[in-house]
Amino acid sequence: MKATVLPFLLLFTLLSIGSCKKRDVNPKDVLPAATMEGKNTFGAMVNDKVWLPKGRPSTFQPNLQLIYDPGYENGSFDIRAFRVDQNTSTYELMNINITQVNKAGIYDLGNRQLGRVYYEASECVYEGNEGEVKGTLEITKLDLQNDIIAGKFEFTIKSSDCKTISVTEGRFDKKIF
Repeated sequence: MKATVLPFLLLFTLLSIGSCKKRDVNPKDVLPAATMEGKNTFGAMVNDKVWLPKGRPSTFQPNLQLIYDPGYENGSFDIRAFRVDQNTSTYELMNINITQVNKAGIYDLGNRQLGRVYYEASECVYEGNEGEVKGTLEITKLDLQNDIIAGKFEFTIKSSDCKTISVTEGRFDKKIF
């Protein structure tokens, strides 16, 4: 009996050890695909690191908001994404608002008369005043029939008190509510 149990015990032990896989406790964040289907996605590279909305800034406030009003200022676009880390109490906000967005196309984020870019991190606030922002917002889809707005963005924003923030590969695909 001992001779038949020992091989099975040894085989069971080897299979158990061989099947153990380490799980990545902190999986790498990846940017969402650049889609145009109203998937409620947002992401960008901020200073070469993936930036995604996470956490909630308050109980009733979502971490991603988009408001589009076609009747105000020939099309008013406002998107806000929050990233809150409850463990470290860090807070970040990325906000792009611009008017005269009435069709798919490329819009200049450096034109302060049309809108502004605002970026806030726990230690710094970037107001996006004249000359402090260079970049573009590209609306790739503006579908008011199906309530979908999608696009890409990139910008560099400066502040005299903080390091320059470089946002690249930005994308969003959102239902308009």
